[in-house]
Amino acid sequence: MLELKDYQEMINKCSKCGNCQYYCPTFKVSRVEPMVARGRIELVAAALDGRISDYSETFTKRMNQCLLCGNCSQFCPPGVESEKIIVAMRSACVSEKGVSGPLANVRKSVQEFGNITGDPTSNRMLWLQNMEPQPTGLKINQPAEVAYLAGCVPTLYPSSYSIPQAFVSILLKADIDFTLMGEEEVCCGYPLLMGGMPQEAKDAARKNLDRVKELGIKKIVTTCPSCCHMWKDYYPELLDNEKMPEVLHASELLEQLVKQNKLSFNEKDMIITYHDPCDLGRKSGIFEAPREVLKNIPGIELREMKFNRLDALCCGGGGNLEMNDAELSSRVAQDRVKQAINTGANVIVTTCQQCKRTLQNGVRASRARIKVMELNELVKEALK
Repeated sequence: MLELKDYQEMINKCSKCGNCQYYCPTFKVSRVEPMVARGRIELVAAALDGRISDYSETFTKRMNQCLLCGNCSQFCPPGVESEKIIVAMRSACVSEKGVSGPLANVRKSVQEFGNITGDPTSNRMLWLQNMEPQPTGLKINQPAEVAYLAGCVPTLYPSSYSIPQAFVSILLKADIDFTLMGEEEVCCGYPLLMGGMPQEAKDAARKNLDRVKELGIKKIVTTCPSCCHMWKDYYPELLDNEKMPEVLHASELLEQLVKQNKLSFNEKDMIITYHDPCDLGRKSGIFEAPREVLKNIPGIELREMKFNRLDALCCGGGGNLEMNDAELSSRVAQDRVKQAINTGANVIVTTCQQCKRTLQNGVRASRARIKVMELNELVKEALK
């Protein structure tokens, strides 16, 4: 991983044009300069040239209020990759001041329990025990061609249990041979990496890859876009380009199953809009797979929000923002919900458990009359 000083040339490219204001979700709801890429880049530049000599609580907070969604970078005229600079700045803050607050708890939990919540490892399988009816013949922590890595939020937040439950039901319906990692699954390390702790993220990556290799896994499937992005784009860098298994997001596998006629659907009379998760869309380039699945469910009308695909706005849950500033996260979520409502849709569908949680919070805070679903939940509901 590059250090902050390695970004000096890129930082100097920022022309302060303000183009980033149009694409920044936190600026849209705050309208203050330190909440946009241009303002944060200026703060980082001041830290590098000595105008800011102490990483104060306010300075660190500003760095941690970035969603790291990457939307500004996609449309930056001189090509400044703000999210990479912000992560490097966060790492510098951690090196200078240490880790405190919720992120310190997350680090401790991942190191001691292998998850972000501090739950005992046995709790990773509560979602499976909660399934009705109980699936039979499941492989858990056994050799297999395919492993489904369910992730921390879907397995440890009861409100998200329905996502792995739905996906497992779909895999069984399609007769896919797969294993769950069960209690052996470890947090992918993405929250730690985005929090400025690359070594701790590398430790998590090492544990995960070693276990996958022990089981002879050739293909990994995740329902979490962040896990997918971490495995595909960061593990090779963290682990010195060590050979990796093939990595798919669940939506990509669903698209394959639909094309192979392994899934068939009943008609669903629904008007939906699709929310692109940042880590799945902009960062992993997966835009069409979930849309193709939706288009194959008869009766569904898909209406796009103004900001979609490459310029889709974040749900408010990216970059660890929910744990660093829940109020700001909620305001961003409410703004995204308004955009969904403007399409006339009655359901928001997404492909990320964190997006679902954050958007649901935005719906509640807005008292909006729109439902939020994750793609696998809808697919399972529509299966013949």
